[in-house]
Amino acid sequence: MLSILGLLVLRLALTQRHLVSGSLSSCNFPAIYNFGDSNLDTGGRFAALTEIPPPYGETNLGHRPKRLSNGHVILDFITEKLGLPYMSAYLDSIGANFRRGANFATGGSSILPGPFSPFDLGIQISQFKQFKSRTTELYKTLSDTLMIKKCSSMSLPHPDDFSKALYTFDIGQNDLTFGFQNMTVDQVVAAIPSILNGFDAAIQLSYGQSKNI
Repeated sequence: MLSILGLLVLRLALTQRHLVSGSLSSCNFPAIYNFGDSNLDTGGRFAALTEIPPPYGETNLGHRPKRLSNGHVILDFITEKLGLPYMSAYLDSIGANFRRGANFATGGSSILPGPFSPFDLGIQISQFKQFKSRTTELYKTLSDTLMIKKCSSMSLPHPDDFSKALYTFDIGQNDLTFGFQNMTVDQVVAAIPSILNGFDAAIQLSYGQSKNI
């Protein structure tokens, strides 16, 4: 367990260093599909559940606060570094643009179904599968090249982009938070394998959909 955690921390540190140094500037991802909780939420909880109260959002990109942060979340820095636009929350139907990806993260979400948000990781993966399926079906119904180009210039991704996109995950803290609030330490430790199994299952499902994680 500690070894796995150490590798994850090391990987995150190396990724952050590359992003800051600009050595990932040659990456050419057409889109990002993100899954997670408040660490990466760019408007999902705001759109689906409740407005974000102060002090959040006092310097939040010049708009009404949609992030559980007083500014950027880490996903904003990633998109900036990769030259992509800020990501629209999948749950936000007002002014959303999914041409370069979608953000399924929602504040309060957990890997396993939990009390803080109805949009656990399994639900987020289901939303992604539905999003991909409906987008692909739409393109299949277009009858000519002109209509396909018109759709490409709108707010939906091209089906080919799903296999070339970057997929990111940041989730699990709410599973532990709920555990420590309601269980003993031994019970929390005993629950960790099922939490990791849930995460693994979600990764496998998303990999089956994207073939490029």
